[in-house]
Order: sequence, then C-alpha cells, then structure tokens
Amino acid sequence: MATLPRQTYRIFEKIEATCEREKLIIPDSLVVAGISGGVDSMLLLAFLVHYRTIVPFRLIACHLNHMIRGQDADLDQQLVESFSKDHEIPFVCVREDVPAYSKQHSIGLEQAGRIIRRETLETIGREYHDRMEISAGFRIALAHHMDDRAESILMHIGRGSGLRGLIGIRYLDGPFIRPLLDIRRAEVVTAAQAMELRWRDDESNSSDEFLRNRIRNTLFPAWEQAIGYDPTASLIRLGALAASDDAALSQIAEDSYDGAILPDQNLSLSVLVSLPQAIASRVLQLYFCQCIEATGREDDPAQYALSERNTNDLIELSATVSAGDNTNGRLSLPGGLEARLADGRMVIISQTGLIGHGNA
Repeated sequence: MATLPRQTYRIFEKIEATCEREKLIIPDSLVVAGISGGVDSMLLLAFLVHYRTIVPFRLIACHLNHMIRGQDADLDQQLVESFSKDHEIPFVCVREDVPAYSKQHSIGLEQAGRIIRRETLETIGREYHDRMEISAGFRIALAHHMDDRAESILMHIGRGSGLRGLIGIRYLDGPFIRPLLDIRRAEVVTAAQAMELRWRDDESNSSDEFLRNRIRNTLFPAWEQAIGYDPTASLIRLGALAASDDAALSQIAEDSYDGAILPDQNLSLSVLVSLPQAIASRVLQLYFCQCIEATGREDDPAQYALSERNTNDLIELSATVSAGDNTNGRLSLPGGLEARLADGRMVIISQTGLIGHGNA
C-alpha cells in the first residue's frame, strides 16, 4: 500500500494500539475479514493490508451477498473483489438468500443477516485455516466502531439487559475481533476520504425500518439535544465499567465453581443456593457450558447459553428442592436438555441420557 496520508496514518495508529492492547491479531495466524463494501468495512480491509506489513499474518477478504438489494448488492461484491485483487488478497464471496432464511425461521431480516453472516464467516475461517495448514489459529475481523458499540449499549438498556449487555460489543468475542472499536464513525470517514478509498453506501442504513437505525437516526440526536452533549463517550465509559465488574464477578464464579461440583461431576444444590445470585447465575452458566461440551456437539456452546429466566428459574428451583419443599424438580433448558434436581444435586439430562454420573 502506498504511503498513507497523515490523517489516515494517525487513525491507523489508534487502531494498531487497539490491536496490540487487546491482542486481537496473532502473528502467523489467519484473519478472515468480513467486508460488506461500506465505508467501515473497506477501511478495516485497508487497515489490515497496512497492518500485515507490521505483524505477519494471512489475510482473506470474505463478502456475503445477502440477495436483498439486487444490482446494488452485485456492485458491492464487485467493489470488494476489485480491491482484493488490487492488493493481492484472496477473495471469497458467498451468496445467501437472507429473505428466505428470515421467512423460514420467522425472524427479522436484520437478525437473519447477522446469523448467516457469523455462520458463513466461521465456516470460511475453519475451511481456509485447514486448507492453508496454519497452526496459529484464525480470527474473524468485523468493522464495528465506537458509535456501533454505544448504540448497542443503548439498545440493551432499552431491553432491560443485565450487566453483560451493558458491555456492548466486545473487542474479542470467540473468533471475532473488532479492531475499529476505539475510533468514531467520523474518524472512519475521515481516514477513508484522506486515502481516497472507494466504498458503497447502503441506503437501508438510513431506513427506520430497523431498530438500530432508529436509535442512530432518531434517539441519539434527541438525547444529545436534550442533555447538551454527545452521549457516546458516557455510554462507552459505562460499557468499560460494566466489563470490569463482569470480569471480577466471573473470576469469583470460576473460583466458586470447583467447590460447587460434586465428585460425580454434578452440581451441589446446597453450595449453589449459598452463593449470591450474581455468582450463582455465572456458576450455572459454567456448568451448563461444560454439559453442552460433554454431549460432543461440534457447534458453538455459546448458542445454548442459559437465559436470565433460565438461571433465575434454576436458582429458585434449587432453593425449594434444597429446603425439602420439592423433592424432584425438573426444568427444560436450551439445546434439548433438561435439569433434574433431587438428593442435593443438579443433573443435566440429554436425549441420550445422563451427563455426569449421578442419579436424579
């Protein structure tokens, strides 16, 4: 890549600092960049082209054609493919009928697109990681920036989210990395314009059909007008405080977990009900994740995470069984599993039988 303009270079320095502080890119690993063709993702791809001259890694550009915007979607694809070719980046394009998936699963287009996008990128990552025989693992780079994170936090507040929802979008989430999280949307545009980067505008981003757009286009401006300043920095600070508190609670839960597991690998009800609810709910998440892994399923255990309602119901049922008010409690859980509570222990049952060695 040619010498960077001063404005672009300064913004790239901020992104580099994020990558190094959060350890987002592992040397000699594979990075699959999810590139839509919009200004955010095109700047991400340009940054990764630059950054691989500093840290050695393999780079692939992956574009998902959602089959929503007709010819515009084809032009998006052509732009990403052209940039990739000019910079000698392997390019992969996957076409998925997002509207059909949305209809089939009775979910909105936005959610359908997010599910398909994550699944596609993970599949491409695994496939090319194995094909290239890379031993250092793979990461999937997404182009979320600071404004996206603030919008996500505000959206979660509106939904009555717990502490983890207040964290918003994370720098590192499984294989997914977000190098742009410390820069503003305006900085993205400034850097892209300074280097004369080409990108495509998606008209759907200005449509109030989607909740995130309504938050961005209506709620944020109204909030700023009401309080007299941009709330983004305050929301990001809230997210950082929530992340710090969540990390502390999670560490306490991990320390408590070993004492809550019985010799037969089932969960002690007496220990569970003695814990504060914030710790007990995290212990339950750890236990359930272990049980999912024990089933031998190859998909991501995170998709079977217990909901707040699940953990609250399990804690309440554990208390009644432990007190002797209910001698045989049962509760259906995600992934087709069932919790059975009796004789001072919680046992998770799959369709093929017990996970663990206790009786309940």
